[in-house]
Amino acid sequence: MKYTLKKRCLCMLSLAALILPGQALEERTFRSASKDKSFSGLLTGYDSKSKVVTVRLASGNEKRFNIDLLSDDDQKYVLDNQDTLAVSKDVSVSFKEIKEKSIRSKEGLVRTSAVPTYFDITVYNRSKTPVEELELRYHYYYCVGTLKPGGPKHTPQVAKGVLVFDKIYGQDTSTLQTAKIDIVRASKKGTAPPVPSGGGGG
Repeated sequence: MKYTLKKRCLCMLSLAALILPGQALEERTFRSASKDKSFSGLLTGYDSKSKVVTVRLASGNEKRFNIDLLSDDDQKYVLDNQDTLAVSKDVSVSFKEIKEKSIRSKEGLVRTSAVPTYFDITVYNRSKTPVEELELRYHYYYCVGTLKPGGPKHTPQVAKGVLVFDKIYGQDTSTLQTAKIDIVRASKKGTAPPVPSGGGGG
C-alpha cells in the first residue's frame, strides 16, 4: 500500500515582489531599439532623472539600463506606468508566519500531524496620500515528499495567491492573510519520522 507524505515545509514566503495598484504590471517581452534583441521580464522601476529602467528577469535577477536602449513601444510602456511604479516605492511589506493547532490522525500504521499555516501580510504606506486598490502577489514554495520506499524525499511545488488592499491611509498600515496551507508530517509505526526538507513556503 502506498502512503503519501504531504510534507509541506514552508520555510520562506516569496513575495512576487511588486506591490502595485489594481492595474498591476505583468511580465512582458522587451525589445531593443534596433528590435534585433529581446528578453522577458517584469518592469519594477524607472528613474526619470537618470532615465534608468529596472526589469526583474524570470531568474529573479534585476537588469538596469537606459530607457533609450528600448524600442519606441517599450519606452512608451515604461513612461505610461511611471505613476504605478511610484506608488510601489511608497509602500513596504512585512510578513509573519502563523501556525494553528495541529490536527492529528492515524490510518493503519501511519500517524499524521497537520498544522494549518498561513502568513499575515502587513503593508505600510509611508506617504501621506491614501493608496487604493493595492495588489500584492505572492508565491508559496513548499515540498511534498512520500513514505513509499525509494520514493522522492521531497518534490518542490509552488502555489500562487493575490491579496488586494482596498485602501491604506497615509502613514498607516493594513494587514491581510494569505491562503492557508497544511504543514503535514507523517510517519509509519516502527520507523523514524521523516526529516523536514529545506523547501520554501509560498
